[in-house]
Amino acid sequence: MATRSRNKRSAQKDERKTNWVIIGGIIGLGVVGLFGLLFASLQGSGAPTAVPTPTRSLALEDYCAANPANCVVTGAADATVTVVEVSDYGCGHCANFNLNSADILKAQYVESGQVRWITLPYALGGQAGYPTLPSAASALCANEQGAFEPYHKALFGIQGTPDFNTRDGFLKVAGNLGLDTTAFAACYDDGRYESTVSANIQAANRSGISATPSFFINGQKVEGNLPIANFQQLLDSELGS
Repeated sequence: MATRSRNKRSAQKDERKTNWVIIGGIIGLGVVGLFGLLFASLQGSGAPTAVPTPTRSLALEDYCAANPANCVVTGAADATVTVVEVSDYGCGHCANFNLNSADILKAQYVESGQVRWITLPYALGGQAGYPTLPSAASALCANEQGAFEPYHKALFGIQGTPDFNTRDGFLKVAGNLGLDTTAFAACYDDGRYESTVSANIQAANRSGISATPSFFINGQKVEGNLPIANFQQLLDSELGS
């Protein structure tokens, strides 16, 4: 009887030992598999992986096409190159670009039919909301009378003066350009384009605009008031010349 009990206890020990061996083996296989998956994930599929390259964004160009009343377009519809300009009327670099470079570039490329130029009336955000939103809205009022381009340029010309970003300044600029100031004032006073500029701000922000001037040249983002020669080089590259 004693021998039989000892044999039974020994068998039970062997069984428990076998169970732990099996459990240990399962855990070991799991650990090996886990490390295998981790190694595979770090190594990739084994195929060469190309380094990602910056992609072009036509988001603002598409936005303007879908909302033609929100943007101002000059140049041939079938032009090879499209430039989208995002400027703020209180931005000194934007003023320098528009007063010194824009006319030269547009005479060379837009008037020749090679470039289509889209301007997105816009205002940078600040501590007090969007301070120059009134200027951008007034520019669209000038656009109602076909005078966006000269008005746009004139607004940059009054930076640093008491007329800057004021109703009186807007009316003075409109009068100097020979616009119907009564119609212009009515447009401005009823806030006709405030929501339009707000929508433009949101669209520009979604496209990654955080500083001005910013441009998209065939979807390629370009920031800052570049020297005119650099801007010409970018346009010529897109034109293949």
